[in-house]
Amino acid sequence: MTSKGAQYSKVFRKAGIAWGKGNLDTAIAILQTGIALATEQGDVDMARLMQDDVERYQRIAQEGTSI
Repeated sequence: MTSKGAQYSKVFRKAGIAWGKGNLDTAIAILQTGIALATEQGDVDMARLMQDDVERYQRIAQEGTSI
């Protein structure tokens, strides 16, 4: 079984890679999957952190700037 920390790290890494490749929809979808995982495991703070990233990605995309 993979630790929660490793699972969350994988979510952030995969989302970052997708964002780096310019695939915003995939990055957001990966983070939303991570939010569901964190919520399921009762990790409210981690879910909130991932939600913050989703909102940051969306804001940056709307502004048309880079991370």
